[in-house]
Parts: sequence; C-alpha cells; structure tokens
Amino acid sequence: MEKLIKNTGNQSQAIELKKTSHKKHIIRAIYFNGPLSNSELSKIIKLSTPKINSLLVELIDEGIAQELGRGNSSGGRRPNIYGLIKDSFFVVGITININRTIISIFNSNNQEVSGPHYFPIKMQSDITIFNKVNEKLEVVIKNSNIPHNKILVAGIEIPGLINQEEGINKTYFPHVSNLSEELKTIFGIPVYFNHDSKVRAFAEQHFGLAKNKKNVLLLQADWGLGLGIIIDGKLYTGKSGYSGEFGHLPIVDNGVLCSCGKQGCLETMVSATAIVRMVKEGIELGNSSLIKELTNNDLDKIEITDVIQAANSGDQFAIAIFSEVGRWLGRGIAYLLQIFNPELIIIGGRVAEANQFILAPIQQAIHTYSNRDISNNTEIEFSELGSKAGPMGVAAYALEKISKSKH
Repeated sequence: MEKLIKNTGNQSQAIELKKTSHKKHIIRAIYFNGPLSNSELSKIIKLSTPKINSLLVELIDEGIAQELGRGNSSGGRRPNIYGLIKDSFFVVGITININRTIISIFNSNNQEVSGPHYFPIKMQSDITIFNKVNEKLEVVIKNSNIPHNKILVAGIEIPGLINQEEGINKTYFPHVSNLSEELKTIFGIPVYFNHDSKVRAFAEQHFGLAKNKKNVLLLQADWGLGLGIIIDGKLYTGKSGYSGEFGHLPIVDNGVLCSCGKQGCLETMVSATAIVRMVKEGIELGNSSLIKELTNNDLDKIEITDVIQAANSGDQFAIAIFSEVGRWLGRGIAYLLQIFNPELIIIGGRVAEANQFILAPIQQAIHTYSNRDISNNTEIEFSELGSKAGPMGVAAYALEKISKSKH
C-alpha cells in the first residue's frame, strides 16, 4: 500500500511538473511574440487547443495571463486573443563589459520598466565582481518599487570563451566549474549567462532585424569584435560554445599586439578600443582634431562617443579614422560572405553608431575583396535595437532558458 501511495504521489508530481512546463512555454511564446490566439499557441507549443485553453484558464486564475478580446479572422468566428498581464513578473538583463556594467529590468510585456542604469564596474577575473553587481541590482529594485518576489530570472552577458554545456567562462573564471549555480547563490534567483555577441544575435532574432529570417550574422563591433551566427533559424554556438571569435582573425600584416596575445587581429583595427588607440596615436603625432577640445586635452579620457561627436561635427581626422575602420571591417565581412552566404548581416555595438561614416568604406571593401555574385545576395544593415540590445537580449535569453528548465 505504501509503495502504491508513493508511486501515485510521484505520478501526480510528474503530471504537475509537465503542466508547469507547458505553462512556461505559453508564457515564453507570448513574451516573445506578443498576444496570441489559442490556435496560434497550439501551433507554437504543439499541444491541442483544448489543452491550451485549460492551461490559459489556470494562468488567468494565477494573475499571469488575460483575455484581450477578439482577434482578426480570415473567415469564421474571430478567435480570442490572450496576453500577459502587465507587471505580473519581471526579468533582469545585465551587461558586464571591460568598461562598465549596465542593468535593466523588463516587465512581462518585454517593456524596459527600469533602466538602463550604468555603473563603473568593469569585467575582471574575480568572482566577487558579481557580489558588487548584485548590490547595485538590489538598489535598482528597491528604487524602482518592484516586488522582489516577482523577479523571475536574471540574465548576464559577459565577454570571454563560454561553454554553456559545462557552465564555464574559460577566459575569466576557468576554475569555476558551474558558474550558473554560483550566480544563483549570489543573486538569490535563477541566473543564466552567455557571450555578448550571441546574446545580441538572440535579441535581433526575436525583436530586431533578424526576426523571421533564417541565415543571419550579427557583428558586435563594441569594445571588442564578436560574431553571432544564426544558421537555419537557430543560434549556432559550435562544439564547445566558442564560435564567433571573429575579432581574433589575424588579418593585419605587421599589426599591433591584440589582447589575446596574437598580432594583427581584426579587432585591433575595428573595435571601439582600437579606435580610441588610433585617435590617441594620431593626435600625439600632430593631427589636429576637435577631440582634443572635447576631452580638455586629456587624451587618456578619449571615449568612442567623443570620436563620433567630432565626426558628426565635420572633424576630418575623426572621419578618416572611421573610414579606415570601415575598410578593415568590410574586408573582414568579405570573408564571412563567402563562407556563410547569409541573407543579412547586422552590425551592432557602439562602433555602429558611426554608421554614416563606415558604411561606404565597408561596401567599397566588399566590392574589392568579395565575389559579387555572392555579396549582392546579402543585405547589410545596422542594428535598430541600439544600446538596449544587450540587456534586452540577455533578459529574454534567461527567460528562454528558464522556460525550458525542468523545475
């Protein structure tokens, strides 16, 4: 009898876990796609419409979903449309890079309700960095009057070689065997992390220019240069999760030493870090530029925003720098075009903010180095998500991961 009761309990628990999993998939589908009908949810989640309806009733009773009225119909009865109740839960998106940390909080309708908040916490090989970030997050939550128990999950985008299967960041925390568990302990909520370029490709895939496209490359030209790869509609990570280290392609003959230890990496010519270095070197060699005035003659304080501001003001030195950057980036893109033959290449990151100065040299370099029959089939566009791509992408990525978790 005891064994029967135990088995019945286990069976009941299994059924409940399965139901919870289905509910997570409904939440995820509406979060990523917006309000949906019962039949649309049925197609996405691969469940019968009666089953979807039963789950929706429970989500409505739990204060998570709501009926929004009738939708459009191509014939017959107009379907009921269901959405998520505003602020029924929240997800946190955190960007940590080599210069700063950005924290944003998004509600159940994927609206940024708090942020972006900027903090001078730089990426470093010390696990206690996350304690500092969590302290800032707690302040943001408190100041935003967001109930802590409504925060479902947090996502963190970080640089480095990241192996998702093993849960490690080989570059910054090689000796931490399960970084997600460490982060969960520190933050007190489920936390998922991934590489910045992959997270931003994920953001473009669901909320940006890559939506409904199959083969897309996202060039993340920020303080470094990363590559997010979408093949046949799926985010490609490679065997160990290390795909996309495009910036470390050694392409520049007799180039400068890269942070990775090699010489002449593409990143040393097209990243924001490289632009700041080239500007500083050029001014020290006697080039006249508005940038000196913008930084009060303190060349150590040059930021990519200063160079963009100068170029927008007609500064010929700044424009020439961006022209050189565009030429090298276009040369790199020519390799990608002939290897991947993508339908779209998206350029994002802080360097993309100088799009009006780098687009023409990019196109010129592509014409020079790429087969036109291949390159003419690919569109090149600049991301429309801007600075929110990172926090939004990693928050959604974390929600995606938790929707697929077994608990």
